[in-house]
Amino acid sequence: MNMSFSCKPTPALVFGTGNHRKLPDLVTTFGKKLLLVVGGTSFLHGNDWPLLQAGLKELGVQIHIEQIEGEPSPQLIDAIWTRYPRNSIDCVVAIGGGSVLDGGKAISAMLMERKPVYTFLEGVGTEKTSGAKVPFIAVPTTSGTGSEATSNAVLSQIGEKGFKKSLRHDNYVPNIAVIDPALTTSCPPGLTAACGMDTFSQLVEAYLSTNGSPFTDALALDGIRAVARSLPVACRNGADLTARADMSYGSYLSGIVLANAGLGVVHGMASALGGFFAIPHGAACALLMAPANRLTLTRLRENGSDEKSLSKYSQLGEIIADCPLPAADGQDRFIGYLEELAVELGIGGLHDFGVTAGDIDRIIAESTSKYNPVQLEHADFTAVLKEIL
Repeated sequence: MNMSFSCKPTPALVFGTGNHRKLPDLVTTFGKKLLLVVGGTSFLHGNDWPLLQAGLKELGVQIHIEQIEGEPSPQLIDAIWTRYPRNSIDCVVAIGGGSVLDGGKAISAMLMERKPVYTFLEGVGTEKTSGAKVPFIAVPTTSGTGSEATSNAVLSQIGEKGFKKSLRHDNYVPNIAVIDPALTTSCPPGLTAACGMDTFSQLVEAYLSTNGSPFTDALALDGIRAVARSLPVACRNGADLTARADMSYGSYLSGIVLANAGLGVVHGMASALGGFFAIPHGAACALLMAPANRLTLTRLRENGSDEKSLSKYSQLGEIIADCPLPAADGQDRFIGYLEELAVELGIGGLHDFGVTAGDIDRIIAESTSKYNPVQLEHADFTAVLKEIL
């Protein structure tokens, strides 16, 4: 095989239960002035914060704290970074879900750029970022977006002219990712399910991507195996550290493969939905997984010429069944699993978030299927959305 591929930067990785306690020493490798970005109040009111705070103060670290609740907007990012003069922060640490990590990533960059973040957002901004940032450490408390391994920060503006756009540069990959599965055990079942389906969809879409490589395929398949065996377990018993470690591992791998292989129709539609409606990204991915993959498989079968993608769907089914299957049976088994998973995890419908049939055309207008094995048509997008209204 004549292999040719490249790999984007990845963070220095500290993975394992209890490893968040290494944060004070890691922070001080960059300096003593820390900006800590957290979500809501759950971490600050939990059992881990007092010990971490004591460790930081013992090393003489000055701590500034900012909170990000919900998906970060450009306005929120600007409100935070403008509070800190140039060179007043040596390190940014974000502890939280994907939105907190994205927010921390964007803040670390804008502390150096010193301009409104909208200026640099893909698709709406007019300038290219320099790539300079304050050193950044990502500490996920959910297993979802893989932001701990990526070089982009997704920011949202919700409404009639809403969008979800990325601030992106290879230098924005976290300097260090501290992944402690124990920090995810308090994540409630509903959020665990939504975040887990985001991870699962990223792994699957990267594996099926027309821009993939043997490298991303190998990582994606290992992550898919981990998530398939542990997502339902983590939802039923959040204290199961083995399942939580699988999900944390899968999330990290999903970040690496999405950055290198790109994604398909699920994320191409989820981004559009998230711009217009206050629907959490993970929930949108969870809703779209079964119908989008079923329709993609149908179009592949009708075309019949893409044996590689059909073979990959077969491989996914064999992973779920944990045994060899005839090709078509493997493909059907995977789609059936996605449908079963939606029922088991209690996935609802788009109507729960205020989406109506009248919104379909504007959602489709902003949807893509860039690296999907087949490019879907307007009627295909319509069919998917109508199924999950």
